[in-house]
Amino acid sequence: MKFQNSTRKATRLLRLVAVTAALALGATACAGGGSGGGGGEAGGTTEVNYQLGWLKLTQFGGFFAGDREGFYEEEGISPEFTAGGSNILSWQQVVTGKALLGDEDNTNALVAIEDGQPLVIIGTVFQTSPFSIISLADDPIESIDDFEGRTIAVSDASLAQFQALVAAAGIPEDSVTFVSAGTDPSQLTTGQVSGYAGYATSQGASLELQGAEIHTLLLEDLGVPSYGNVIVTTQENLEKNRETIVGFMRASVKGFEYMNANPEDIAAYVVNEVNPAGGLDLETEEQTAKIQRELIEQPDGVLRVDPEKMQAIIDALVEAGTLEESIDATTIVDTSVLDEVYGDKTSLLE
Repeated sequence: MKFQNSTRKATRLLRLVAVTAALALGATACAGGGSGGGGGEAGGTTEVNYQLGWLKLTQFGGFFAGDREGFYEEEGISPEFTAGGSNILSWQQVVTGKALLGDEDNTNALVAIEDGQPLVIIGTVFQTSPFSIISLADDPIESIDDFEGRTIAVSDASLAQFQALVAAAGIPEDSVTFVSAGTDPSQLTTGQVSGYAGYATSQGASLELQGAEIHTLLLEDLGVPSYGNVIVTTQENLEKNRETIVGFMRASVKGFEYMNANPEDIAAYVVNEVNPAGGLDLETEEQTAKIQRELIEQPDGVLRVDPEKMQAIIDALVEAGTLEESIDATTIVDTSVLDEVYGDKTSLLE
């Protein structure tokens, strides 16, 4: 798969549009005793409830790898990863004390913070959101200008966002045809559309396994910054359970590094052991694990979150009207946990 890395019309687009498409986040959790779903004892280990942002899929394979490989056990932690669903927000489980940590769409987290929720962002699963425009490699959509004259499938929820992108770029509204996107990206391979708004990971993998050569233009390459699945907790949790949170994040870093080094192994583990009743396709999960490496890895280490990028996300959401007022990213992003985890390293499995 080829990821687009184009020169962006960033300033103009950032002021007019911001992504609110989420990774369908949310999960229920079982309290493990103690503040924030952590602190309970189980056989000499500390129980920690982590609120997964969605179903038990390979996108979360680093957590499952960390559990299987004993990285959490090394930290004295017994983790519980609870699958999410479309009607439950992860941050709610964290602030109500049902989970010590969880991952949430960055927009959902920021809106909750603006509403007064005591959330702190300490990391992120994806450095770049997988949400993208997928096209065929022999007829690629490589920039917003390439939208002109195209028929593009988008979800009803994201239609307004793409219309705003087109307007911001000065493209005539009637020169782009948007149609409703289904969950199956075969609209692209059957020639019904020349662009499909979906996830570069699972849906990109599905297309590649059908034999399609595709081109992926991440929404971030259109000038809309976004993380995927920011990891949140509360300030109170950090104060009362810092050692446990640092240990959990250390084990998680190792788990994601392990998955990125062994994508097929962990994909098979997710399909066969973690979620055997989930109806997952092994080939799709394996391909997803390979595709997502590029979106998870970065030079300073996996799971890290950058306050400067978060500030750009905040500013875009303010300009789009999603947030009423600006938030100082340095007051809601805490990099100290992962700084402690990494020390002077950029990898823990060397």
